[in-house]
Amino acid sequence: MIIDSHIHLSHFLYDNTFPFVSIDGNEFTVSTGTRDQLIQQLKTAGIEACIDPGIDIISNHRLLCLAKQYPNFVYPAIGIHPTRTFQYSSVDANGKRTSSKLHWKQRSIIMEYANNEHIIAIGETGLDYHLARIEQHRFHQKIWFIWQILLAHKKRLPLILHIREADADALRILSLFRRYLHGGVCHCFSGSPKIAKRYIDLGFAIGIGGALLIKSPRQEALEQAVIQAPLDCILLETDGPYVKPAIPNLRKKQAIKTRNTSLILPAIVERIAILKGIAAKEVEETTTENAKRIFGLHVE
Repeated sequence: MIIDSHIHLSHFLYDNTFPFVSIDGNEFTVSTGTRDQLIQQLKTAGIEACIDPGIDIISNHRLLCLAKQYPNFVYPAIGIHPTRTFQYSSVDANGKRTSSKLHWKQRSIIMEYANNEHIIAIGETGLDYHLARIEQHRFHQKIWFIWQILLAHKKRLPLILHIREADADALRILSLFRRYLHGGVCHCFSGSPKIAKRYIDLGFAIGIGGALLIKSPRQEALEQAVIQAPLDCILLETDGPYVKPAIPNLRKKQAIKTRNTSLILPAIVERIAILKGIAAKEVEETTTENAKRIFGLHVE
């Protein structure tokens, strides 16, 4: 059994009927279905549970509804993604996208959601500096990040961190607020062994997903981080519908429309096992126990 520690199953990209990544033997393929059909396929494939982290005001409401629909399978985390701390998008029933400014007073909505007894973490939250400097709104990112750290402390909950090209500032803030931390995960980790160790020393696991299957300039450093990190500090994730692996013979336009899913997790398990020189079963069992321990999951 495997736990996906980070997938946005409530995302509108899983609405209606859509193409998604699947596995046939050792090959990635594309299947088509609805969200409900995908979730049934995940269960059949041995996915024991999925953690669905919040991104913005709209997504937090959606994921709570989905978690209610699939109790003991979809576990909700509440949070504001760093790139949504200035403004966020919503999509209406006709597929029209609109943008709204996020106001500081709207933290009361997040607090109300966080009172839900089924919330297992706060996040995803953190810092993201990959956009052009003028579009980063670093002040908004930092105040929302610190506020969510304090909210997690108030609720005695772990954090789901989103840190992208901002490790120096993120680690500085986390170190300053170290006594308020209750563990969690640095999701979609793609850094060096040195950076991984700093997060681990602060009590965080590192989330390893599709990035391990994608050739990139950072791949060697990420592989070394996986090799050197203790197995009990690693979680499996997909970040679906994003961070999908390359699918052979798929046209670019088709690849863009295809959603990532937890069905790729066995390939990630296998890659970690090869890198660490251990059995895939050990990776699967240990990472599953890690997720249950870190997030207090009582999977039935």
